[in-house]
Amino acid sequence: MAQGHRHNDQCCGGNPAPRVEAAVQRMKEKALRVTTPRLTMLNILAEATRPLSAEEIHALAGDGAADLVTIYRSLEALDNAGIVQRHPLERGRSLYALIAAGHHHHHVICRRCGRIERLPGCDTGRVEAAARGKGFTDLTHIMEVYGICPTCASTPSSHA
Repeated sequence: MAQGHRHNDQCCGGNPAPRVEAAVQRMKEKALRVTTPRLTMLNILAEATRPLSAEEIHALAGDGAADLVTIYRSLEALDNAGIVQRHPLERGRSLYALIAAGHHHHHVICRRCGRIERLPGCDTGRVEAAARGKGFTDLTHIMEVYGICPTCASTPSSHA
């Protein structure tokens, strides 16, 4: 994970082809089958400007590309292989993003409307150092920040 990485919108945008190629290479290294539905999913995730749910990936793939069960199973396999990152949400759902080598960031998510914004950098050095001090290796983490976005905060809501 890139310590102190400063996020800008260009690092996840741009031409998705190199990101898909890198993901396919990682799939081959992990002995995962490279199937048409998985390639479709990788292309969708590479073009996305935010993490997507399995249902959103399914809808963007179009009818017949892959059933929802295949999407869920593939996302689990790709997450376990370190090719996509799962972003767990507060209420049990998850979003997924294609991992870019040397790149890592977190998000702030609105509890009311679900708006997602990238946060700059990742400063978990002290926490990871403490884990290493306890003998842990091959560290990773998942962190999302939740709140109410400015639009929802200025709008009266029955959720308050």
